Amino acid sequence: MKRKKEMSLQDARARLEELCVRSEQCSFDLRQKLVRWGVERGSHDGLIEALTSARFVDNGRFARAYVRDKYRFDRWGRMKIVRGLMAKRIDRATINEALQEIDAKDYARNCFMLLKAKLRQIPAETERYEAKQKLLRFGAARGYEASLLLKLLDNERLWASRKD
Repeated sequence: MKRKKEMSLQDARARLEELCVRSEQCSFDLRQKLVRWGVERGSHDGLIEALTSARFVDNGRFARAYVRDKYRFDRWGRMKIVRGLMAKRIDRATINEALQEIDAKDYARNCFMLLKAKLRQIPAETERYEAKQKLLRFGAARGYEASLLLKLLDNERLWASRKD
């Protein structure tokens, strides 16, 4: 297998700047790219710091964008969003600040609508207890808190259109 030629520091910086202009990036992802590109490991911190001071990289800005996108478009719950950000090595304080982007009433309504849509996919002859278990697992996999899920699963409005 042929080994790739190492990328120069100037080329790496230019590529990272271009990448950061196109979309929000976090420092963890940029470090991974530098490793893949074969950039000398000793220069990673300096390069990331330079990009941060030039405002190309901002982990807080990245976390807020991540929360907005995953919540609005993928309809993830807080727990799944937190796990995703922790995998990107974002610190807990930044994550908590970014989660403030989510309105509590809208969050519960979003979860309710997801459960209602999923309930329509469960055959009507399925017993309510079994349907609740399926919905609970579905909501948990989407990252919603068990306390919210249990509260919504006890709401008769969810079950109103279903004949047990």
